[in-house]
Amino acid sequence: MNPADSPPPIVDLKDVVKRYGQGPAILDGINLQARRGDFISLIGPSGCGKSTLLKLISGLSPISGGAITVDGMQPIDAREEMFFVFQEPTLMPWLTVADNVEVPMRLRNRHVASKRKEIVRESLALVGLAERASYHPRQLSGGQKMRVSIARALSMSPHILLMDEPFGALDEMTRDHLNEELLAIRQKRAWTAFFVTHSVAEAVFLSNRIIVLSANPGRIHSEIRVNLAYPRTEETRLSPEYQRLVGEVSVLLRSVERLKTTAAHA
Repeated sequence: MNPADSPPPIVDLKDVVKRYGQGPAILDGINLQARRGDFISLIGPSGCGKSTLLKLISGLSPISGGAITVDGMQPIDAREEMFFVFQEPTLMPWLTVADNVEVPMRLRNRHVASKRKEIVRESLALVGLAERASYHPRQLSGGQKMRVSIARALSMSPHILLMDEPFGALDEMTRDHLNEELLAIRQKRAWTAFFVTHSVAEAVFLSNRIIVLSANPGRIHSEIRVNLAYPRTEETRLSPEYQRLVGEVSVLLRSVERLKTTAAHA
């Protein structure tokens, strides 16, 4: 295909800069394009602006320079296209699982009540929690709470999922299992993902593209293409190519962490 005939990126960042007030730049010169269906993981040392980048894409925070478009619109005008999954499940403890999933549809006045209930049932079934619809958050494990958070996102049928370390607080076995479930859901519900993580293994398992950010200010240091076939399973983690990519990304991450440490002592 001629590049000129390629569909436009669903998310397009051009020379993006972010600073707070008159302070130093948090992000500087970010150029990044995401195609429909991309799963892009963002990794880098603490303070490099990974979470800030998600907030800029979502329109939760304004840029200081450059330009961002989401499906051809300004981020603030594309809110219906996106859903943000935060580090914590942020469930309302007095509501049932089903009611928590329904909340964003009610807030955005989406659908009549009967349709919302149907979508809630479908979303909970996708994350394996159909039988816990009447439970309250206190009755769930940490992994189950994150499943509710993901079901809540899926209920909105987003084109783009922005995920800020959603599994970071979970043990490794639970996180690995949820990674597999997330990709299985993605096979059924196509969406583009931006995923912040500190785990190299998680980034390689989930992504087709990994962006390594350096710090002070945050800039794109490198990009790694992950050509492992989907769907990915436990066997994927045992493959030589997966292990090679984990090693390659780990070396890159250590190099940007050394740069940060050197700059701090300069």
